[in-house]
Order: sequence, then structure tokens, then C-alpha cells
Amino acid sequence: MYTAKVEFKINNYQNDEKQEELMELLIGSWRMNGQILGKEHLWVREKEFYTMYLYIPEKESLDEKHHNKYALKDLNNLDAIGLTKPTITILDYKEPDTTLCDCSKPSEYILYTTYTMLSSALRCKKCFGTIPLYHIPKLYDDSDYYPLITWQSDYQACDTLQMNCNVGVKFAYKQLGSFDSQLSKDGLTICKDITKLTGIKTYYYLYKYTAKSRKQELLRKCPSCQGEWLLNKPLHELFDFECKKCTLLSNIGWDKR
Repeated sequence: MYTAKVEFKINNYQNDEKQEELMELLIGSWRMNGQILGKEHLWVREKEFYTMYLYIPEKESLDEKHHNKYALKDLNNLDAIGLTKPTITILDYKEPDTTLCDCSKPSEYILYTTYTMLSSALRCKKCFGTIPLYHIPKLYDDSDYYPLITWQSDYQACDTLQMNCNVGVKFAYKQLGSFDSQLSKDGLTICKDITKLTGIKTYYYLYKYTAKSRKQELLRKCPSCQGEWLLNKPLHELFDFECKKCTLLSNIGWDKR
């Protein structure tokens, strides 16, 4: 993950409101296209420039070849409201919450995130590296990755609630760990769509924290097909269960692991 400084020179000082509106639209287009990471983005006006500081998955994430139709439209409207095309400077490399996938071609994917992660929620099952979303076909209207990015935001909201152990803990835990919760249904639909579009099987992770005993955990069955799914060895030291039929992953309850 990199930090990018994106500068727009101001040629017309009479269109502040329109310029700021376009900045917001462009950030939204880039975010929903997987070109920038996270929900919080700093942008300021510095003398004759608008300057953005953005997290991006790769050095070339903001290259024109990755823009969708919405980002291209926003960029093409810059001149009409008195802004130049952006100048992009890669400032540094931020210690990532995970590394990028370096496999020549992933054979399987995992949909996985936590409340602290900025990176893409799509992982390579083999190396567990992240996959920038613009490396796979669009999931929404041939334009962007809206379903996946909003699912990730919802998941992180639930994960934050259960980690805070205060408001909405039971609701959040059910959403994260239940096979039939709305969050899980949405995630499984995304996994099926990715599998259909890429031909690459995509797994969904069911979170488990509390358990009555480790012995009972080892006897757990797949919640979808009731089949055996305990692995001989944890995958990436995280996943203890895997159902290939239902493309589900889970862990032994963290309090009994």
C-alpha cells in the first residue's frame, strides 16, 4: 500500500463550490473502483492547488488504464471548472496490513477483512496476499465494485461493534458468524459473482469468537451442508475449517484456540 499526493492546479478561482463537488465525486469514483483504499481521505486547498493524500494499493493504481467510466467523466470535467489534470506523486510505502498477492495466477480467492484493514477484502487463498479490485471484472453495472466495497464497510462496522464490546454486540456477532445473516448472505452472493466472472472459486469466512469448549469446536460441522470441514492444519494460521463444497471457511473459537 502506497501514499499518493494528487495535485490539481487552479486556473479559475470563481468556481470553488463546483471544484470541491467534483473533488468529492472523483474520490468516490476512485474508491468504488478499488483504486484508493479506506473511507477517510484528506484533501486540502493550498494556494493555487487542491491537494489530495490518498492510500492506493499499487504505485500505478491511479493510472488511466484503471479508470472506470465515472472517473474518466470526472477527470474530463476538470478543465470546464478551472482545474488541470492531476499530477500524481508517490510519497512513500506505508507498512501494509498485508502484502499484495505475488502469485502468477491465483487459483482460489478468499473474501476477508477486519475492522482495522484498509486493503482490498479480496485475498489469494494460496499466499493470502491482497488482490487490487481492478484486477478482476467489474461487479456492478460493468462499472465498479460497489457491492464488495459496501459489504466491506458493513463488515467492518459490525466487527468494530463486537470488538468494542458495548453497543450492538449480539447483533454484530450474529452478522459476522452466522451463515444465514444478511451480512453473510451479501458476502456469499459477492463470492458467487466473483467465481462466475473470473472462473476462480471464492471462499467466504465465518468469524467465531466464543465457544463452550475446544473439544466441542473440533466436532463442528459445516453450517450449510453439515459436512466435515475440520482441516488437519490451519490455513494461514487463521482458518481451521474449510468446506470446499460450500466455499466456507471458519476458525476454532478464538477464546478456545
